[in-house]
Amino acid sequence: MIENLPNSQPFDTLSERETIKFVHEAITKLPKIDALIVTLYYIDESSIKEIVEITGLSESNVKIKLFRARKELERSLRFLVI
Repeated sequence: MIENLPNSQPFDTLSERETIKFVHEAITKLPKIDALIVTLYYIDESSIKEIVEITGLSESNVKIKLFRARKELERSLRFLVI
């Protein structure tokens, strides 16, 4: 996820531990279902179909929530990449 953020060079100056800390803090600020979806998809590497089974949401709803959560994480982490 971090490598997908625009202009991510400043992340190179942070230690991996610091980067992980910032990302996890940003994830905890998301609504619980969004945090769960992001965690399942990016950290646990679950497929969309697996997330659908776990959450009971429709596939399109999971994709929408994942898209919106990524945008929110990008906004939350923007200060790191400026």
